[in-house]
Amino acid sequence: MKFHQYMANSPKVIVELGMGDGRLLKAISENDHDNNSFYIGIEVNKSQYEQAISQNKLVNVRLLNGSFEDILPAFSDNSLYRVISILPDPKYIDQLKEHKWKYLYKIVYEKLENYGTLELVTEITDDLLQEVSDQVYNKWIEWLKSTFQSIGFKEITSREGAPPEYSSRCIDQFRADPKRIRMVTLDLKKMIY
Repeated sequence: MKFHQYMANSPKVIVELGMGDGRLLKAISENDHDNNSFYIGIEVNKSQYEQAISQNKLVNVRLLNGSFEDILPAFSDNSLYRVISILPDPKYIDQLKEHKWKYLYKIVYEKLENYGTLELVTEITDDLLQEVSDQVYNKWIEWLKSTFQSIGFKEITSREGAPPEYSSRCIDQFRADPKRIRMVTLDLKKMIY
């Protein structure tokens, strides 16, 4: 793929999986004053991708229209500094579908450089759209941590909600209903000793 030529000159390659309209990637790249970073956004939805293209004009940002299941394996192992996954589709994080999506995060792990990070923001809701209790929320977080640790990730931090500086259509909607839609941010690291 074409982006490899740009990656060669950038020690920090940051990839957002499912970037949507590109709002978050744009904000992160514009606020990063480190000239050594290169950003790649991946989005399967054509209209969302086109909206992101119209907003992101920085030379250190490349946007790709396609499935991250197809694109992610094209990266070299140990080549990514950071991977960001914000509110992935339930088929990529739902507990009942773990056997189908776990392989994707194993690929992320392989592509991250040693000490590279995965930032995951995800949410839990009640099937009946009732409030999510602390007990259910905490049990779910422990399951998430355990699942990612079984892949090889080490937990750096875990905090309720999305980072306050992050904004996307879904994050903004979910923040409006924090008792029924409870988010968590996990910062995970690849550490090989």
